[in-house]
Amino acid sequence: MTGMRQNYFSRRGRGPSLMGVAPIPRLYVFTLSHYCEKARWACDRKGMPYRLITLLPGAHMRKMRRLGSDTHVPLLVHGRRVIQDSSGIIDYLDEAYPDRPLTPGDPALAAQAREWEALLDRELGQTLRRIFYHHALQDARFLAAEYRRGGPFWGSWFYALALPAIRHAVAKKYAVNAENVARDLERLRAVIERLDRHFAAHRYLVGERFSRADLSLAALAASHMRRAISVPLCRSRVIWKRFVRRMVHQLYKPDDPHL
Repeated sequence: MTGMRQNYFSRRGRGPSLMGVAPIPRLYVFTLSHYCEKARWACDRKGMPYRLITLLPGAHMRKMRRLGSDTHVPLLVHGRRVIQDSSGIIDYLDEAYPDRPLTPGDPALAAQAREWEALLDRELGQTLRRIFYHHALQDARFLAAEYRRGGPFWGSWFYALALPAIRHAVAKKYAVNAENVARDLERLRAVIERLDRHFAAHRYLVGERFSRADLSLAALAASHMRRAISVPLCRSRVIWKRFVRRMVHQLYKPDDPHL
C-alpha cells in the first residue's frame, strides 16, 4: 500500500525465558508520542498483560539502539521477539493474540484498513506532531515538563543540561518552520474534511467492525484533545470525542451491540 510504514524491526531478543515461561511483554514508549499511544491502546484492546516503560526523549537513544534497529519508539519486547513501530506492533499482536483482531480477515477490507492507517499516520500523526512542536519548542519549560511526564525521577536534571541541544535536533529532524506548519494545517483540514464525509454515511472506517484504522484515528486524535493548542479543524472536535469515547467502550465492552 502506498505510504504504508514498513520500517519496523523484528528479531530475536536477548536472554532465555525463565523456566520456559515467556516473560511479560515490555512496551517502551514516550508519554508525549501519539504513535506510542496507538501501540499502547492496541495492547489494551487485546487484553494483553504488559509492562509499560516510559523513556525520556533524548536519553532513550542508547537503550533503543541496544534493543532495536533504530532509535524510535514504540518498541515491544516479547520473549525473543522485538518489534519496533506502532503498525508492526499491531501486526504482531494480531499474530500472537488472534482474539479480537484489529486487522479484518477479508483481504480487501484488510488492505483498506492498512491504507486508512497509513493515511492517518501521515496526514494526521505527522502533521499534528509538527504543529505541536512549532508551539512547544518556543516554551522550554512546557516542553521539558511534557517530556518528563511519567518518566524517571532524574528527568529534571537531564533536561536542565540537554534540552537546548534536543530542541535544536527536534526542529531539524521534523523540519519545524512556519512554512511547513502552514502546509500541515491545510493537510490536516483536508483529512478531517474527508473523515467528516466518510462518517456522514459510515459508522466505522472499514466495513462494519472496529479495526486498526479506527484505533489509529482514536489514538492519534486523543493527543489533540489533551493539548492546549488551538487549531481550527472543521468539525474535528466532534470526531475526536466520538472516536475516543468509542475506543474506551470498545476496550471495556467489546460485545456491546450498540457500539
